Amino acid sequence: MNNISISLIGSGNVAWHLGYQLFSKGYQIACVYSRNINHAKELADRLKTVATDDMRKVQEADIYIFSLKDDCYGDVIDAMPYHKGIFVHTSGSLTMEIFSHLSETYGVFYPFQTFNKMKIIDFKCVPVCLEASDEKTMNVLSDMARYIGCPQYHLTLHQREHLHLAGVFACNFTNALYGLSEELLEKENIDFDIIKPLIKETAEKIELLSPREAQTGPATRKDWNIINKHIAMLDNDNKRNLYRFLSQIIQEQQDKKNQ
Repeated sequence: MNNISISLIGSGNVAWHLGYQLFSKGYQIACVYSRNINHAKELADRLKTVATDDMRKVQEADIYIFSLKDDCYGDVIDAMPYHKGIFVHTSGSLTMEIFSHLSETYGVFYPFQTFNKMKIIDFKCVPVCLEASDEKTMNVLSDMARYIGCPQYHLTLHQREHLHLAGVFACNFTNALYGLSEELLEKENIDFDIIKPLIKETAEKIELLSPREAQTGPATRKDWNIINKHIAMLDNDNKRNLYRFLSQIIQEQQDKKNQ
């Protein structure tokens, strides 16, 4: 590990956590690149390395980890000055072949977790999805996942895209629903803390039961009096349609379970 150097291309939430985990496990972080130099410096200071906002000044390394918004990869890759080393990205939706014109060794190191700079992450709870151009590169990425404590899965692009889609439903959409719940409670001067045990219990149940088996509520019971009352209580058509649509999905899932 002490002989392997890594340049981080990106300074967002994934780069922030992954970079620090690699640094704490003994990898040498050669530099941090970001188009925003202040963001690059903030992460570089944390990793005791140098920062740059100029791709021509990215430090040469054994591994280049690109952690960017998907629509930013093209321009950044085109500006890459090096054509040796292992090039990997952390995206759930991009092909690894975006690096094929740069190097013969490339791959994917996709940490499947939600990241926020304000919350510490236990990397034992971060599955990493790997894909590589060749067996030797896969071994390097597999060792990296093992060193930082992550469970690892070898997935194709097709599988990874569907995992990403599933994650949007399970995480991003669910969190948006938490936001709607918070909004409803705030309007009635009810502390959001009151619903947190319910959220926790709902999440913990699927350790023992499938989501369909764990499902409860008025849509499961087809309690139309409550369903219609709830819909009438909502203050705009988007929320009312969302309630109807989710209730329909719950009922369809329950019907499949009971077949």
